[in-house]
Amino acid sequence: MNQKTSIVHVITGLDTGGAEHVLASLALEKMRVGEHPLVVSLVDGGSQFDKLRTAGCRVIGLGMRRGRPSFKALMRLVRIIKCEKPPVIQSWMYHADIAALLAVYLSGRRSCTKLFWGIRCSDMDGSRYRYLRGVCSWLSKYPDGIIANSYSGLKFHTEVLGYRPKRTAVIPNFFDTERYCFRESARSRIRRELGLDENDFVIAAVARVDAMKDYPNFLSALEEIDGVTALAIGKGTETLPVTQGLIVLGERDDIPDLLSAIDVLVSASAFGEGFSNVIGEAMACQRAVIATNVGDANSLVGSAGIIVPPSSPFLLARAIARLQHDEKLARSMGHLGRERIIAEYRLERAVAAFQAVYGYCKKN
Repeated sequence: MNQKTSIVHVITGLDTGGAEHVLASLALEKMRVGEHPLVVSLVDGGSQFDKLRTAGCRVIGLGMRRGRPSFKALMRLVRIIKCEKPPVIQSWMYHADIAALLAVYLSGRRSCTKLFWGIRCSDMDGSRYRYLRGVCSWLSKYPDGIIANSYSGLKFHTEVLGYRPKRTAVIPNFFDTERYCFRESARSRIRRELGLDENDFVIAAVARVDAMKDYPNFLSALEEIDGVTALAIGKGTETLPVTQGLIVLGERDDIPDLLSAIDVLVSASAFGEGFSNVIGEAMACQRAVIATNVGDANSLVGSAGIIVPPSSPFLLARAIARLQHDEKLARSMGHLGRERIIAEYRLERAVAAFQAVYGYCKKN
């Protein structure tokens, strides 16, 4: 018996990243309740690509080279849409937004397939994306709606970039609180592996090396304080300069265990964040958070951490030192954070919110 495709997700790539993780979680949840999503990646491969395929989800790579638009890949997407006849297409990030829009029109199914774009960032580096964002702004009136994961991202795209969507919705990221939870056994094991004592004060930055993530801010703050061990976790961290107290771990797939091993999560981003996944994951693991006031960090963290201005290493260092010398406060923030994530940012709520947006547009 043929299985009717419930939705087609189109994304630029399926490597490690916040949008990729959210898409994969949504697709797997849809499978769990008996639906049949299809995920299409412009670029082949990636950790989330493999994760989805292993779980039995249908995933198709279009073979496009990163940063190189391909007519062949576009026409393959057109054929997929013609064949699958999905009632809904959800695209993720700029390249995929454009590709999905062109493909749904070229497929001849624009009248019977609803298209939604996804905004996953706020004020991205204009020098890198100026042309692409200009095209998206010009085309933004054609999708049936645009779903952002942050209010700051939606505001930036509509007020600064000039997006003119028919409808908008903000659906924050969500978190698996069974996977992301504090485990004493993981804390002891990871600390033992890294040669750290139980009483060592350990912070971590979990981010790829990118101008947006502002590792120089993090490293400069680290130089201002004594008695702190810092973990740098993420793609490219092996290239960071050697600094006293810094342990670089590169890209890892055991983030919940690593978060259990630390005392405070530090997000030092300079710009571009919409709704940070790692901040929410740390909160779910009962870790206090220090974050720069970028994107929706302030509304997410609330009383579960400390917010500082971006690109201010002195203030970042002062916040770290405050929690270093007030273990009770850090522990209290951690408990508040997990309670907040459980109450407001569960997977089930996000799935229902997406479905409500799709359903509303079908009726109107």
